[in-house]
Amino acid sequence: MAGTSSNAAQPTSCTVHAPTRIDMAGGTLDIWPLAAILQEKFELWNAPIETVNLAIELRAEAKVTLTPGQAFSWEFDDKSLGRKTSGESLRQNDAADFVLHRAVARLYRQELLNKGYGHVSIETNAKAPRGSGLGGSSSLVIALLAAFNKLLGNNIEGTELCRTAQTLEAGILGNLAGNQDHFAAYFGGLQSVHHTPFGSTTTQVSSDLEALTSHLVLAHSGQQHFSAFNNWLVLEKVLTSDAAVLERCASIAKIVPDMKRELQNKNWRTVSRLLSAEWDIRRTLAPGIVTPVLESLYATALRAGATGGKVCGAGGGGVLVMMVDNPSQKAGVEAALRAAGGEVLECKPAHRGVIYS
Repeated sequence: MAGTSSNAAQPTSCTVHAPTRIDMAGGTLDIWPLAAILQEKFELWNAPIETVNLAIELRAEAKVTLTPGQAFSWEFDDKSLGRKTSGESLRQNDAADFVLHRAVARLYRQELLNKGYGHVSIETNAKAPRGSGLGGSSSLVIALLAAFNKLLGNNIEGTELCRTAQTLEAGILGNLAGNQDHFAAYFGGLQSVHHTPFGSTTTQVSSDLEALTSHLVLAHSGQQHFSAFNNWLVLEKVLTSDAAVLERCASIAKIVPDMKRELQNKNWRTVSRLLSAEWDIRRTLAPGIVTPVLESLYATALRAGATGGKVCGAGGGGVLVMMVDNPSQKAGVEAALRAAGGEVLECKPAHRGVIYS
């Protein structure tokens, strides 16, 4: 990275890579104010509501280049979609295919001009399929924010950057948004995200991540999911005091400490069964979380030797994570899923979160 003018002292280009995640247990509980409601109604206030996830090396990449100038202009290039556009305005109808890019550029527009930068170029690429339920859009937002943070010398710490990313995504979605994806993208590793009235924080869960992923199979159903829709169906029930949905969400919350303990103990068989136990509850939270394609792929994996699993994210499509008791069974499960129309994805743990290059 190198500066290009005397009136713009910060580096002009920065590339950031941020991982996606597998939600192991406690997804949806990261959407405010669900954790607070569960703590109050089910006497769960004596311990934080948690979400456990595993960062994986299906990374989103963002390269931000700043060029000195007096008038503002931008260029957005998404390599994974093969689309590119440019302009001078950042109104809502501009760059309709680049809502994440536009939102972040808007956030920093005035600061960039104040520091002498007129032109912003953003290039992005993503390894995770679009609509996979692996948190790819959140990883991209974190990568973009981290790049701007570095270039502008703002030194905003990770938890605050995650909070900003959550707020931006809520605005883009026009809906409430969770935060577990952002923590996974920024910090990496196997995390427990704690949700308390003081805000959300994260800690690393001690385990053997290579051993864990040797038991995991990821397969994309080919159906894109839209998390905001399914999440809203759940939250609408919660906010209108639907007793059955509240009870199911509390049951998910109670699984998380068990999942965390078994991951720490490296008891993979129990982890597998807890994945299924969480999914058995989650699938009943709202219509549309389960689809015929997901049901078929799930059944295929079980017949081929998987002992448990769940759908990643909010369901309605996206990726299945399945687990085998013995790593030697992975190849058979992967072959069966491919034959059934699933796309098997690489599943390697991301020990690090954001990486700058």
